[in-house]
Amino acid sequence: MPVTINDLSRKLGLSRSTVSKALNDRGDVSLVTKRRVRQAAKALGYQPSAAARNLRRQRTDKIGLVLNYPFYRVSDFLAELIPGMATAAEASAYNLILYTSLAGNAQRVKSLCRSRELDGIVIAWPQALGETVALSRLLAEEEMPHIFLPRRLPRADLSYVATDHESGARMLTEHLLQLGHRRIGFVRLPEVYETDADRHAGYAKALKAAGIAYADELVLAADSSAADYGERSFTAFMRLDEPPTAILFFTDPMAIRALSHARERNIRVPQQLSIAGYDGILPSGVTVPSLTTVRQPAAHIGKLAVESLLALIADGSREARQHILPVELIARGSTALVPGLAS
Repeated sequence: MPVTINDLSRKLGLSRSTVSKALNDRGDVSLVTKRRVRQAAKALGYQPSAAARNLRRQRTDKIGLVLNYPFYRVSDFLAELIPGMATAAEASAYNLILYTSLAGNAQRVKSLCRSRELDGIVIAWPQALGETVALSRLLAEEEMPHIFLPRRLPRADLSYVATDHESGARMLTEHLLQLGHRRIGFVRLPEVYETDADRHAGYAKALKAAGIAYADELVLAADSSAADYGERSFTAFMRLDEPPTAILFFTDPMAIRALSHARERNIRVPQQLSIAGYDGILPSGVTVPSLTTVRQPAAHIGKLAVESLLALIADGSREARQHILPVELIARGSTALVPGLAS
């Protein structure tokens, strides 16, 4: 049983009020009494109630991570993102609480805000822009500080942390162009909105800069509602009269599965086909061959999001905080010179 103020009161023969004042260093209690109460509290193992303390301060010391995307699709990314968030939260004596989804549930959002069970919210993989703006306005009306990640939001009034997706896709495409590839397939994922648009822009700009004509047949929009959407994209490319010599997949997991699809079809990677992913998750470095990718600094994204949220909580400001972080090209064994150029 935890030791309570009532236990200290009975032990010391003091009123509950006096014990409470002594523990809270109130000026109307003598130093002798304060010392006596604190010594007894230490001896008995008394711990103050966090709930009571937070009620007085009007704070919970908790922030929420709201996940608006299927967990299994981003679990490897979250494995790096969440430790970064937790480290930043714990450094400021905050706890991190995970919520699987609040998307489209205005009543649940209101209930969460009005219960004051959190001091702020990080929303991961926000919905379409209109829905995101509506959610942000609702949170603002409820005076709930919040920030979005990991995609850019084309609004000056929204706080977010994202990476430079256009630059990342452009670097990947340029890498393949330097290897002699001219037919480069690109798999889009429209459900992630600005992230998809930015990566597509990077791909298209790299082709244009190299004087390579953009080919509609080499750009496929994946339908992730189908369980085998990655395999469908791979198969569609391979059925072309002139298949690509390299394919950029939207995520590392899609690219990792593509390595398996290639083996099943006796297509050698990278000798016959180069494959690249995106994100830089840990498994990308242990595939056979290891996967060329663009690494997003997931832990830093999480850390910066929490630090920005805590700043919003501390100053009560509604001024948006927006961050675009650089990414890193990691060239590995899954990409090589285009067939015919290899020595």
